[in-house]
Amino acid sequence: MKIDGETEYKTKDLGESSAIVISGQKIIDIRRDGKVCWFIFDDAEKCEEISREYFFGNLQGSLRNYNETMGILKNRIFSNVR
Repeated sequence: MKIDGETEYKTKDLGESSAIVISGQKIIDIRRDGKVCWFIFDDAEKCEEISREYFFGNLQGSLRNYNETMGILKNRIFSNVR
């Protein structure tokens, strides 16, 4: 999700976040809003492009890397439980 004028891209979707990471984008922050974790990325335009490819089933990549990245993100979420 990109808000007009912002360069950051944020999503609470773990699968989408994993897809964005394996596509070369870096997480700049993970923010909590109650029980919801938001993954924050830089370069909103690129992340939106990757997100569209992911949701329409056109994103290419290693399923092994995707699975490993999802595990890493889960660990980051649960290691920061407050």
